[in-house]
Amino acid sequence: MKKYPPWKLIFVFALLALCLQGCLEGSDTNYKSVTTGANGDVKINVQQAIFKGKMYFTLDRNLYVLDGKDKVHPKQLTRGMDVRDPAVSPNGKLIAFIIHYKDYSDLAYMPASGGKPTVIATGTGTFIPVGDSVRSSYHWFAQPAWDPDNEHIYFLGDNQKHYWDPKLVGNYDADILDLQVFKISIHDRLTQANAESAQAVAYTAIGAGGLRDPAYRPGAGHKDELVYTSYKYIAPDYSKLAVQINLIDVNAINDNVQQFPDNPYAQKYHPGAYGNEIDPSVALTPEQANLTNMQPSFSPDGNTLIYVRRDDATHMSLYTMSVVNGVTSDPNDPAFDPNSAANSQKGLSLYGKSTKLMTSQYLSQPVWSPDGSQIAYYDYHDNIFDLWLASVVKDSKTGSYSIQKDSTVQLTQASGNLDADSRMAWGA
Repeated sequence: MKKYPPWKLIFVFALLALCLQGCLEGSDTNYKSVTTGANGDVKINVQQAIFKGKMYFTLDRNLYVLDGKDKVHPKQLTRGMDVRDPAVSPNGKLIAFIIHYKDYSDLAYMPASGGKPTVIATGTGTFIPVGDSVRSSYHWFAQPAWDPDNEHIYFLGDNQKHYWDPKLVGNYDADILDLQVFKISIHDRLTQANAESAQAVAYTAIGAGGLRDPAYRPGAGHKDELVYTSYKYIAPDYSKLAVQINLIDVNAINDNVQQFPDNPYAQKYHPGAYGNEIDPSVALTPEQANLTNMQPSFSPDGNTLIYVRRDDATHMSLYTMSVVNGVTSDPNDPAFDPNSAANSQKGLSLYGKSTKLMTSQYLSQPVWSPDGSQIAYYDYHDNIFDLWLASVVKDSKTGSYSIQKDSTVQLTQASGNLDADSRMAWGA
């Protein structure tokens, strides 16, 4: 039997140990622990996950910013607050977000580098006895989105829940708790006393949860357009849910309100139950029972949406779709009706040309990079949500997008600390 000198055996054992370590750790060598959350270390893929700009997201309800130039040192921007849904202003100077409390929420903003938040809409209120029941004057706000002027914010709110006469909204004789889209200047202050005064942008079908995912359409030629997701129960028996993506002129409702400021009965648009809502939005995806298209996000030029479609109970897919132009308004046609049959058909005309990018169990909250070359999204693996990145490629002939080969990469190993129910933002 051949014998080996002791030093050779030591060398062989060392090689075996290194190989075993590599097998056990796998790709973990690409990750570096950057902070610690309630559920353990938060790690960032500092080697493979390459991106430009700054990402804003929340860990354990604290707001963080991660700079693509320095992924090792994410900066914590808030402490001691339940922060959700950060949105960075187009000029990158301000960050808007929601502060969540037990019975209400506030809409606030602060410098994108951190600082003291300025609350511009507070939902604080009181519980008011009304006979044998109690009425709440608290309000919920959610999901801010910036106007390109860096001065106005669109947001979800229930701040008109006591405003509407039941006779106008399908005889719905209760508080309208469904969230609708409103607009506010960062210089205004919305309180319990004037909550109903915020400019209405999009109305809801009552009873299904309201609206979600507002986002302003950027790019030349896309002035005053906002996309959002609507939830509503549909005819004939209003027992099945349709979730669809809509596009709206942000001034259409307010222009009509200004014609009849003191007479809601004369106003054309209003929320409603059981098909009674009237809204100037145009559907970009079909109103179909048990079909869910949601969470739209515009490409930087505003010509393409990335969105989530639910395939079945355990699968979701990311799709891209070109966005039709000229369906929300026509300044040259005083009689233009966004709800006409012809216009509604035009709004849906590009849905059938949507392109699937990927499928997973629970994909959510996709956003484009500021230069349009990448997307970020939440994905669910091993019972945990994390942030992922992928590079996208546009076909010069068809205009459709696809995922660049071998470009999908996990950005975080957040150990369950990442708040995937909160939107993220990606600024330059």
